[in-house]
Amino acid sequence: MNLRMITTAVALMSFASGFAKEPKVVRVEFKPGASSAEVTGRITGDEFMLYKLNARDGQFLSVSLRPDNQAADYNIYIPGRGPGDEALFTSATGGREYVGQLYKTGDHSVSVFLNRNAARKGETANFDIVFKITATPPEKTAAAPTPAPGPDAAVFMQEVSYRNMRFKVTSPAAETNNRMTIAPSGLQASNDPITIDVQGFVVDVQCDDMDGDDSPEIAVITQETKQEFGRAYVFTTFGKKSLGMVNFRDVTDDAKLLSGYGGGDQYQFVENTFIRRFPLFSDGEKTGKTRQFQFKMKPGEAMKQLVFDKSVDY
Repeated sequence: MNLRMITTAVALMSFASGFAKEPKVVRVEFKPGASSAEVTGRITGDEFMLYKLNARDGQFLSVSLRPDNQAADYNIYIPGRGPGDEALFTSATGGREYVGQLYKTGDHSVSVFLNRNAARKGETANFDIVFKITATPPEKTAAAPTPAPGPDAAVFMQEVSYRNMRFKVTSPAAETNNRMTIAPSGLQASNDPITIDVQGFVVDVQCDDMDGDDSPEIAVITQETKQEFGRAYVFTTFGKKSLGMVNFRDVTDDAKLLSGYGGGDQYQFVENTFIRRFPLFSDGEKTGKTRQFQFKMKPGEAMKQLVFDKSVDY
């Protein structure tokens, strides 16, 4: 089976690059004949756990984290990498359930940690984490039925297409813990949907072949209503075979590039680039000028990377 990613298998940069303490390393052992193992743990402040488990190229890895503190997250690393390196998957954007097909043989690492704000406050998280390694895709567990929305419930739905491939995006538009699902059709190997947590409300979906390989990218745009702060969640299709997430390295903490920023983001595919633009403010008022960030797609070992290229004011 050549499929490399299913459901929420995404490859993103680690959001926790600066761990202050040495981790407690735990070797995950499976009982004879068992394909899964459950481990309990506890972390406080900047402590973090590092679980190691051996798996082979082509096998499927499942990870499920159940914490009592929602500030707990985890990253997955391929053999030879660890905290501070590029992660195969991070739950901060992909959710706490991961299923993916591995492409390297060796020790894979899973770090469990508190996000920066919780770590600085010295918070504690108790958690259970379940690991599963299988030769074939694990059976999907039946989810509890979702109640039908009431007549006044806000629901987002939009479908975009590229040639014979279609992508339907839906979201319950929940004010807290909002999620979105992108369901593809017409892909050659897998049309499994991907569901992720999102910040804000989904307001737009765009589709275009950004890097000229005749296999499209999809951008799901969200906006926080009060501040009109925008975000983009970018997906790609791997040679028209399956759907996965792009590691979009948006500009979020560069004081110079974000000077005058006050929300109002707009995102757009333009030829072989991805554009983010927003109006500039001074003393709370619009100046009439606009700043535009340009991003370009780059290859990555685990996943395509959408990286900053240049900034222009006009």
